[in-house]
Amino acid sequence: MALSRRFFWPLLIALLLAIGGSVAWWHGAAPTASIPTAQGFTFVDDVGRTVSVKTPVRRVVVFNRYNVEFVRAVAGTAPIIGIDASTAKERAYWPELRHVAIVGQGQSTPNYDAVTNLAPDLVIVPRNGAWAEADRLLTPLGIPVAVVTAWDVLKHEQNATLLGRLFGKPKEAEALSAFYRHWRDLLAERLKGVKRKRVYLEEVGDYRTLLPGSGWHDMIETGGGINVFRDVTISAGNTARGTSQGFTVDPEEVIARKPDVIIKLQPGQYAPHPRTFSRAVLERIAERPGFGTIPAVRDGQVYHVSYYLAGGCSKIVGALQVAKWLYPERFRDVDPEAVMAEWLTRFQHVPARHGYSASLREVRE
Repeated sequence: MALSRRFFWPLLIALLLAIGGSVAWWHGAAPTASIPTAQGFTFVDDVGRTVSVKTPVRRVVVFNRYNVEFVRAVAGTAPIIGIDASTAKERAYWPELRHVAIVGQGQSTPNYDAVTNLAPDLVIVPRNGAWAEADRLLTPLGIPVAVVTAWDVLKHEQNATLLGRLFGKPKEAEALSAFYRHWRDLLAERLKGVKRKRVYLEEVGDYRTLLPGSGWHDMIETGGGINVFRDVTISAGNTARGTSQGFTVDPEEVIARKPDVIIKLQPGQYAPHPRTFSRAVLERIAERPGFGTIPAVRDGQVYHVSYYLAGGCSKIVGALQVAKWLYPERFRDVDPEAVMAEWLTRFQHVPARHGYSASLREVRE
């Protein structure tokens, strides 16, 4: 029996939709784009773990300022639903994240109840954070944990590519990598054949240096320096002195190693440190007993630098600044502050600031 008109057209439309067609063509309209559906993506993270997530990630909790910067550079801040308090305290740097949930004091102390209440698609933690604990507590609840370490200057492209894949932003990820790659390649080219100078790098704590395995060590070496404590390794006999991320050394040992340059790191803020503060820090270093004999102090090659510049774009901005200090004749046309300004305006979408570093020579003039 023939179908009545009442039933024929609804059945025809349903059939067309079932086979992937569109009723719009009936009136001559172009096919409309379909809404992308989540797809499974499996990858190996920074510590060799296999992680599976549905992409694109739309809800992410991020620990560590560098990781938040990378997500903002690649995917913007819309997917970010939770950050740690240590990152959030710099409100001027994160104007669009003022109302995002706080999920712990820092990367080592997540608040797991706060994380689970947000039901994120993914949690991102750096390798020097509490990733193992997070994996143990969150993965069984169906919340994937990925170890991504955006402060690592040697893994920038790997990290950017991964985030591009996770958030469905490959073009943005490639733009970020191209920015990094340009300066990395320029450093490698101009440092060919250079007689490398010796650098003593000190954290905010006096006589607290950084060892191989730290991103700050890699920043120095990428910038053409030799970390004067690069030969020190962590062993059973010296664990009381710290880790690669912060290791206490004797003043006499610093003097004996005769660094050509001393770089004092300062936990930074988006707003640069006042000149008076930097002056006081530099003068205290120069006045340490016995330091007057060190080449760096004698020649005024002592620098005070904020984490914000030193850590910019996986520390490639910091590496450029190191190279500029060590070999100014090879980097006359390079302005690390201008590179930092591009990082801030183009990739972090905040106004540029200037004055993130100061030198003992400037103080003495």
